[in-house]
Amino acid sequence: MRLEQRLNALLSTLFRFTEKLVLTGVGVLALMGIAQLVWEIGAHREVRLEDLLLMFIYIEIMAMTHVYFVRHAVPFTYPMFIAVTALSRLIVLQGKNIAPENLLYEGGAILLVSLAILIVRYSQRYSIDATGEATHHEPEPTEHR
Repeated sequence: MRLEQRLNALLSTLFRFTEKLVLTGVGVLALMGIAQLVWEIGAHREVRLEDLLLMFIYIEIMAMTHVYFVRHAVPFTYPMFIAVTALSRLIVLQGKNIAPENLLYEGGAILLVSLAILIVRYSQRYSIDATGEATHHEPEPTEHR
């Protein structure tokens, strides 16, 4: 085996290991975030909407990490779901004092990201393969959100 091939194999292994290590850290930190949030809810004896939305963000991060370990790839839509939840949480956190135009901008951002999710999902179902022929892909069963 040539030196370049050995170096490529070594770097590939190093990056794959680092990727798994970092993703494991992300999963652990998401679990810690959920535990911290549950602790704070218990201490305040009050569950607020922004707490629930933050919990959903943590759950989406954990789901994205889980899917990576199962499929060795993350569907592009997972970060987009996290973005929609984060934008919704931002609107809730701003409360009634938000300027009306900002609410329109943030609502428009949610709409655009949601449309992008639909487009990505639709394009994955109907794609053109390497030979240039249109193919129809049945969607994989997904977990309910």
